[in-house]
Amino acid sequence: MSRQPRLSFAASDSSASSRERRTIGLGLIGLGTVGTGTARVFVEHQHEIERRLGCRLELKHVCSRSILKRRDLTWLGREVKRTRDWREVLRDPGVDVAIELVGTPSTALTIARAALQARKHLVTANKNLVAEHGRELAERSAQARVNLGIEACVAGGTPILHAIREGLAGEHFNALFGILNGTTNYILTEMEQRGCSFREALAEAQARGYAEPDPTLDVEGHDARYKIAILAMLCFGRSVRVRDIPVEGIARIEQVDFAYAHKLHHTIRLIGAAQRRGERLMVFVRPMMIPGAAQLAGVHGATNGILMVGSKGGNTMITGRGAGGEATGVAVLSDVVEIARAILAGGASTSPLGYMHWRPGKLAPVGDNVVGAYLRLVVRDRPGILSRVCTILARHGINIDSVLQEPGHSKSRLPFVMTLEPTREDRVARAVREIRRLPFLAAPPLTMPFAELP
Repeated sequence: MSRQPRLSFAASDSSASSRERRTIGLGLIGLGTVGTGTARVFVEHQHEIERRLGCRLELKHVCSRSILKRRDLTWLGREVKRTRDWREVLRDPGVDVAIELVGTPSTALTIARAALQARKHLVTANKNLVAEHGRELAERSAQARVNLGIEACVAGGTPILHAIREGLAGEHFNALFGILNGTTNYILTEMEQRGCSFREALAEAQARGYAEPDPTLDVEGHDARYKIAILAMLCFGRSVRVRDIPVEGIARIEQVDFAYAHKLHHTIRLIGAAQRRGERLMVFVRPMMIPGAAQLAGVHGATNGILMVGSKGGNTMITGRGAGGEATGVAVLSDVVEIARAILAGGASTSPLGYMHWRPGKLAPVGDNVVGAYLRLVVRDRPGILSRVCTILARHGINIDSVLQEPGHSKSRLPFVMTLEPTREDRVARAVREIRRLPFLAAPPLTMPFAELP
């Protein structure tokens, strides 16, 4: 029996040893909820991550404005440098990857630009930063030949951006519909399942840590608007200005709306959507009536769900935790691992936004959309109400599909619902502006479109 030569094994062992001797240094800027969660996940999983990489990762430097206050950070280890000045982290020659996790968008932008100028690989979880300045940062990282990681900007611990950028890179997307904010989804599903009011559900969300003391960013839809802007960039290769995206929150949704939704075999979710309309995109964030049988209707609690509609591969649905320090920290560290692999391979930077060439992101007016609509009116009951409302709708060319009225409500504040046949949304908007001037209304009208989901 002849012996097999061992030269190839020896060369492989030598290469592995070389990789193991390499140390990649990390600098963490920001020790808030996400920063602390990221650091804890790293400390707990460091050896497992290193087994995946075949090299050593070290947290070299951390920065926080409260770093010198009485705060137990012994779990970080004595060898980790600490500072209140983020510039010291970027000047540290031992830091290869800067992890930016501060909350203020303007400060985050300054740090991001400085990190890329210093030729540090950069990871960020700041959705505002990427939605508003993603193209700029991607171009700066390419020029500096460093990598930019943004996975934690959308859906926290759910790897949606990687799935679009890598796993579905060959797909041609027609549309994307997402439950992109865990706070609002928790509030809506609590209202639906427990029959509580918006205020009660919000207070519980705040008590559980799902909602901030000032919940405006979440409940008014602005958080989801940043996220759908990023997703539109990745799915369609078009840069969309955040301020141009129409947004509507959930503060006016009442428990009675769920009662009517169930009669119609629907539920209510805050949806961020991006759809092709010829050479334009229709992008928006608003509450919508979702068919009870749709996949997104089954997304409950503080969970995110994203439905991607492809022209070749069909529909892809991804769900997972959308918030929380450690869940987001997992996404941050997934970027760190991907960048570390690129460093070890000596590879050039890749576009975190999935495209190297961009087209202008021209938005189609939402008013052009033709959909059915839910119209809820709250009135002081008197004869002739239905006749006057129907007259206004008819004048705007809108047909009524059904009229619903739940029993047991006060005559001084009586809710009833009309479902409208598909028509242009700008017609409905004009009709509702006229209806809201009627003297018997006890509250402004509420409209929601019926989502046409595949």
